[in-house]
Amino acid sequence: MTDLEIKTAALNNLILNGETLKAIELFYSDNVSMQENEEIPRIGKRKCWDNEQQNLKNVKELKCKLLNQAINNKENVVFSEWEITITDKKDKKIRLTEVSVQHWNKGQIEKEKFYYKGVHPVI
Repeated sequence: MTDLEIKTAALNNLILNGETLKAIELFYSDNVSMQENEEIPRIGKRKCWDNEQQNLKNVKELKCKLLNQAINNKENVVFSEWEITITDKKDKKIRLTEVSVQHWNKGQIEKEKFYYKGVHPVI
């Protein structure tokens, strides 16, 4: 396994265990650019961490399932397809499928973009 594959597996493990804030702390560069679809990117680890913490305030349960993943070791790019189910504090469940594209440099993510369309209620 390459260093990128080892770090990606460790990152995935944190996400699968609902430890997204720890994942940001450990694997994102201080100047990371994180973007949702075509929105304006959030720049900086602190801003991304604060945004994630704010999003999690209303979450009772977060379940993430890795569907597919491709790693380009030559370019240091990771493509991941996730199914995410969120239960809020009012027990409303939603599900979305998203693809993240991560650009790694020196063992950390320096750019990540998420692609998804719509959030679907779970009945």
